[in-house]
Amino acid sequence: MNNLMDDRNSEIDKLMIVLTHLGGIFFGVVPSLLVYLVKNEGWVKENARNALNWQLSALLYYAISWVLVIVIIGFFLPWLLVALNAIFCLVAAIRSSKGEDYRYPMTIEFIKN
Repeated sequence: MNNLMDDRNSEIDKLMIVLTHLGGIFFGVVPSLLVYLVKNEGWVKENARNALNWQLSALLYYAISWVLVIVIIGFFLPWLLVALNAIFCLVAAIRSSKGEDYRYPMTIEFIKN
């Protein structure tokens, strides 16, 4: 547990997590997957796992929304998901920069500890 607190105080680790969360807005799963695979343990890996789970969930939600667009039911759903992804990633980046934990809402746990 002490190692987790040390990670939160490191400016480099905070920057890595902030960039991971913000990268999800523009690059989807790629930033969180890279950090998750590179880091072995600690707060950074936990944040990358949360971000990766959210981005994978968002991909599933995008697929469902586009199917609903095709059947003319969910015209605004893809745009709503783009906005939610940006908002959730921004909130996660801000909270992580302060060393706080953040769990994305509506996330399916594809990757567990």
